[in-house]
Amino acid sequence: MKFILRDEARTTERRTPLTPQNARTLLDAGVDLSVETSAKRVFADAEYAAAGCPIIAAGSWQSAPANVTILGLKELPPEPATLPNPFIHFAHLFKEQSGWQDEIARFSRGGGTLFDLEYLAVNGRRVAAFGYWAGWMGAALAAWRQLAQGAGETGPEAGVASFDSRAEVEAILQRLGAGNTKSAVVIGAKGRSGQGAVEALKLAGYAVTEWDMDETRNLDRDALMDHDLLVNCVLMTGPGLLLLRPEHLGLGKLRMISDVSCDPFSDFNPLPVYRAPSTWDAPFEALAGGVEITSIDNLPSLLPREASIDFSDQLLPTLLAYPDGAAWQAAKASFADAVKRADG
Repeated sequence: MKFILRDEARTTERRTPLTPQNARTLLDAGVDLSVETSAKRVFADAEYAAAGCPIIAAGSWQSAPANVTILGLKELPPEPATLPNPFIHFAHLFKEQSGWQDEIARFSRGGGTLFDLEYLAVNGRRVAAFGYWAGWMGAALAAWRQLAQGAGETGPEAGVASFDSRAEVEAILQRLGAGNTKSAVVIGAKGRSGQGAVEALKLAGYAVTEWDMDETRNLDRDALMDHDLLVNCVLMTGPGLLLLRPEHLGLGKLRMISDVSCDPFSDFNPLPVYRAPSTWDAPFEALAGGVEITSIDNLPSLLPREASIDFSDQLLPTLLAYPDGAAWQAAKASFADAVKRADG
């Protein structure tokens, strides 16, 4: 097997699906793995070189032979127009997102295959996900803003950038959270994102209420709004859960919302109180009733080292089973279905 770990096209993307330590494991298993140089990846080129990986020029994947698999994390740049290789990354195409047919056509023209990481699953469960760190960082940002505001300090409201380590954020939360008497509720607390959110909030001294399906089946909205902070970690794929409407804002204690699931364009959004995700430059939006919301859609990118280590460790066993394992067959079937729909 031949792989290239490519440099990411997004200038703010410092994460990687493969750490140097796990790259060494692939090499020891007989995988031919080259790594494109990257000035932004959270792990230095030298760490991959020390693991035994040849370091090649960024963009080398565009001229790689068709039998080389291209491993990345996020979407490809718009060129080249044809893609002959197998690719592994998050493409965000199969739910017919904007421009999906044009992107699928690049694979069809070149004869390539997309193994979308979102659809790399066994028995319906993804083999690797960034959910924990999305929940952790989403809750941390909201807590940081709320506690700093209460202390009369500047918080993350003016903009954020990726942190070198989780310890930087932990130090902020623990300092501001000393003596904290506020409460928070996490919706979807049993999932990966919810578990991360709960941990971050407890670090900041919040009294945390953990709700999941049982607690939201018959929603007590008054109890929900009797918290200072709400973190939503439930991504809805159908009707069923409605947490707040605009007319509910300001009626209780609730003054801060973190929508980790961040799905404002969906008909099933459980928080239809805002219209678009927030950004690194403007992480918070003021809503009615003195309520603020943060809804960044790539939260794990703010903690690239921890997020990459966790994701790479989850993905490694499946990479070792490439391309014949059950998860790869599931992803390939999802791609074939998307091609059929795009051509139809």
